[in-house]
Amino acid sequence: MILDYLARHPFAADSEDGIAQWWLGKAGVLVTAQELQQALSALLQQGRIERVPLPGHGAIYRAQ
Repeated sequence: MILDYLARHPFAADSEDGIAQWWLGKAGVLVTAQELQQALSALLQQGRIERVPLPGHGAIYRAQ
């Protein structure tokens, strides 16, 4: 679902909370924080997305 969202919105970038609420939640997909972290980790390892650290705290995820 994350890659589907990015295919439709190639310039999207959001935090884990934003992805859970807006990218997945709006599509009716409910995930736990752990499930989301595992999915993001797998996509990062595959080079499908990138993690961009934010100044001070947190990060956003976007298409590679």
